[in-house]
Amino acid sequence: MTFVAASVISAGAALGGAYLSSEASKSAAGKQVKASQQAAAQQYEAAQSAIRTQQQVLDAQMRNADNVQAAQIQQQKDILEQQLRIAAETRDAQLRVSREVLGKQEAVYTPYQETGLEGQNRLREFLGLGGNTGAQGYGQYANAQFTPEAFAANQDPGYGFRMKEGLKAVDAQAAARGGLISGAALKASQRFGQDMASQEYQNAFNRYQTSRQATLAPYQALQGVGLQGAGGLYNAAGNYGTNAMGAYGGYGAAAGNAYGALGSGLYNATGGAGSMINSAYGNFGGGVTGALTGFGTNQANLTTGAANAAASGQVGSANAFTQGISGASNAYYQNQMLGLLRDRYNATPQAGATKTYNTMLSNGGFGTGAGFGNRDYGESY
Repeated sequence: MTFVAASVISAGAALGGAYLSSEASKSAAGKQVKASQQAAAQQYEAAQSAIRTQQQVLDAQMRNADNVQAAQIQQQKDILEQQLRIAAETRDAQLRVSREVLGKQEAVYTPYQETGLEGQNRLREFLGLGGNTGAQGYGQYANAQFTPEAFAANQDPGYGFRMKEGLKAVDAQAAARGGLISGAALKASQRFGQDMASQEYQNAFNRYQTSRQATLAPYQALQGVGLQGAGGLYNAAGNYGTNAMGAYGGYGAAAGNAYGALGSGLYNATGGAGSMINSAYGNFGGGVTGALTGFGTNQANLTTGAANAAASGQVGSANAFTQGISGASNAYYQNQMLGLLRDRYNATPQAGATKTYNTMLSNGGFGTGAGFGNRDYGESY
C-alpha cells in the first residue's frame, strides 16, 4: 500500500504540476494576445490620428491655395485697373491736345471762310443767282455782254453824259437864234446823235466789261480766300480725326494688352493654385497611404504575434500535460518496479545484508548509487 500511495502521490504531483504549467502557459499566452490586441487598438488609433492630421494639413493647404489664388487674382485686377486708367488718361490727354490744336486752326481759318462766304454771296447777287433778290445791284452783271438794248437804255454813264452834253449844245444854239433851228442844224444834230451812237457803243461796251470785271473780281478773290479757309478747316478736322483715331487706337491696344496680361495672370494663378491643390492631395494621399500601410503592417505583425502567442500557449499547455502524464507514468512505473524489487528482496533475503529496501529507496532508487548497478543482490552494503 505504501508504494501505491507513493505512486498516486507522484502521479498526482506530476499531473498537478502539468496542470499548473498548462494554466501558466495559457495565462501567458492570453496576456500576450491581450497585449497584441491592445497594441493593435493603439495602432489603429495612431493611424486614425495620422489620417486626421493629414486631413487638417490638407484643409490648411487648400485654404492657403485659395488665399494665394484670390490674392493673385486681386493683384491682377488691380494691375488691370491701373493700366486701363493710365491708358484712358493718355487717350484723354491726346484728345485734349488735338482739340486745342483744332481750336487754334479753326480760329485762324474761320474768318477767311466767313469772308469768302460773304464774297461769294455778293457775287451771286451781282450775277442774279438766288439769294436776296432785293439786294442792290442784283443781277446787274448777270450778262457778260453789253447789248444794244442796254446801250439804247443809256445804261452806259459816259455815253449818256456825252449825249446829254451834245444835245445841250444844240439846244443852246437854237436858243441863241430865237428858237429857230435851220434844217442844216437839225441835220447836224441828227448826225451828231448818230455819230455819237456809232462811236460810243464800242467805248461803252469796253467800259462795261471793265466795270464788270472790276466789280466782280474782288468778290471772286474773296471766294478763293474762303475756299482756302475751308480747305484749312478741312485739313484741321482731318488731322484732328487722325489724332483722335490714334488716341483711341492706342487706348484700345493698351486695353487689349492689359486684358491679355490679366488673362495670362489669371491662368497662371489658377494653374498655380491647381498645382498646390494637386500637391496637397498628393501629400494627403501619400500620408494616408503611409498611415494605413503602417497600420496594416503593424496589425499583421500583432495579429501574427497574437496567433503565435496563442499557439505557443496551446503548445505549452499540451507540452505541460504531456510532460505531466509522462512524469506520472514514469513515477508509476518506477514505483511498480520498486515494488517488484522489494517483494523479491523481502522473499529471498541475502546473508549479510545490512540495508533495507527503504534505505536503498532513500538513496535514490535504481542506479549505481543505490547499490544495484552491476552488483549482485547478495552483496553486502
